[in-house]
Amino acid sequence: MLKDLYDLDPVEHVKVGRNSHGQPVGSEARLLAGYLGILARNANMLPINYESWHHMPDSNKNQALANIKERFALEVSDDHIKKALGP
Repeated sequence: MLKDLYDLDPVEHVKVGRNSHGQPVGSEARLLAGYLGILARNANMLPINYESWHHMPDSNKNQALANIKERFALEVSDDHIKKALGP
């Protein structure tokens, strides 16, 4: 569950596997998707005043990615995660 992510020890990470296409799979992928949804709604980290995801500064995207990597051990690419955060 998503609330369990906040109870993880700082050295623990949820391992997210991938399929042959590089897409996250398994129950951990659902947890990741839920967490991405929470971050995408965080207006301080990813403000909505940009006309397009492509106009969002890389610093904001990188901050979100760093936040994700604090909780998840990803076998998927950083680009895949950034694309999943934005439309």
